[in-house]
Amino acid sequence: MRHRTGLALLLAISGTLAGCGAAGTAPQPTGKALFAESCTVCHSLSGRESPSRQGGDLLGARFSPEVMLQFAREMPVRRPLGAAELRAISAYVVSVERRGR
Repeated sequence: MRHRTGLALLLAISGTLAGCGAAGTAPQPTGKALFAESCTVCHSLSGRESPSRQGGDLLGARFSPEVMLQFAREMPVRRPLGAAELRAISAYVVSVERRGR
């Protein structure tokens, strides 16, 4: 019994430490890079509407961060985006929009 408890504890600690110090992990893409990859098929941030982009330009949208995040969640994209990626895109769009005012 004691051997099993020790083994279980060792496995739990090993599993916890496995992700620590993951120096080999790639850096997360920025909101700008994610926007370019996932959103520019339909949207721009140039301040000019383009007939080739059905979603329109977002520079003058003036979304609050919360509304922008909800907007990003509802957009059809080529690959599913995680919560962190959606937050990064939303923060990027809001920051560009604020600089453009």
